[in-house]
Amino acid sequence: MSRSLPSAADADTFDRSCAHWSADGRVGMDNFYTYATVDYRHLAGLIDWTALMTSLSKQTGVLQLADIACGSGKFPAALIEHTKLPELMDAEGKAIQVLYDLLDPSTFAIEEAAALLKSPFVERDHYCCRLQDWQPKPSTYDLSWATHALYCVPAEEMNKCISIIKGGMESNGIGIVAQSNRCGHYIRFYEHFLDSIHGGNGMRFSAAEDVDKAAENVGFERQSRTLNYETVIDENDRQALESYLQRCAFDDSIALDQMLNSGSLGQYLTTTKKQGAYRFQQSVDVIVFGNDLSLFNFWMQDE
Repeated sequence: MSRSLPSAADADTFDRSCAHWSADGRVGMDNFYTYATVDYRHLAGLIDWTALMTSLSKQTGVLQLADIACGSGKFPAALIEHTKLPELMDAEGKAIQVLYDLLDPSTFAIEEAAALLKSPFVERDHYCCRLQDWQPKPSTYDLSWATHALYCVPAEEMNKCISIIKGGMESNGIGIVAQSNRCGHYIRFYEHFLDSIHGGNGMRFSAAEDVDKAAENVGFERQSRTLNYETVIDENDRQALESYLQRCAFDDSIALDQMLNSGSLGQYLTTTKKQGAYRFQQSVDVIVFGNDLSLFNFWMQDE
């Protein structure tokens, strides 16, 4: 028997996110990604993904990858569109295959992401579960990533989650997490949303700082860069603004007018309104971790 989800008004953060990653939430998802695809475009340009994957393939022509909390597959789609990964080849000019495993608590999300995979990505195994419940095959993955994916992992469970990722990684494997830090819109907005709409109750989003601390706690070496950019929505496009903010909170039961007139949330939104648009300041930490990062030199942006 499937578990019925509570209404948005009663559900907490994780349950609301699961409700949105469903066929019923498709319209809101599509509206959100009209603006949020910029997140993945910036990430695609931060690392030389072609060089990284060539290095990790170890001249075998095959690389094993885990996409953790894969969502609807916008990141691999951005890599295919904005990088040279479709031309991924080894030193002898042979195509490199990236065997691509998808993990998400939503079957709908896994199917959406799988449908977007193109060369060099080769769809392989599906894991429909939370990261906390995943049991990866030990020492399997050359590369594991979670891109804007760990917000609903409670901070107190982050050590366990990074340990699970570590257990599934090859000894020389690389993990990459992209997550808003506490200065970025996604974290700031949701803090104000819980305080103003839910009386301060509810599980807070985990931030990049929580991920970095967990990676340190499990013994990984770490490198990081910060992406700073704006998400801009015309102040007159109220429907787009409402849909975007509802998705940021995984809650389509709260109308835009209520957000604009609710305590610290309304004050925060007012501060983002400039020059005829709402300008949400994104600050995203991209954290690379592994047992030995001495040879990791694939950044396209200086520290």
